[in-house]
Amino acid sequence: MATAGGGEEATIQRRLRFSDVVQESLEILAPIGGYSKVPLVSLEEAVKPLVPILPDVQSHAYA
Repeated sequence: MATAGGGEEATIQRRLRFSDVVQESLEILAPIGGYSKVPLVSLEEAVKPLVPILPDVQSHAYA
């Protein structure tokens, strides 16, 4: 049976994401600070610095 999103390997990876919760850290992290001092911009503008790392990110940012 064909599955959307990459076939059998992708299906296995999706299932593993839900079954590996026992490996999650129980460490409590501090909230992210300073974000309220950053100007509010559109999602499209906010992802521009990510393009060198994730070239396809802009196509996922458009609503």
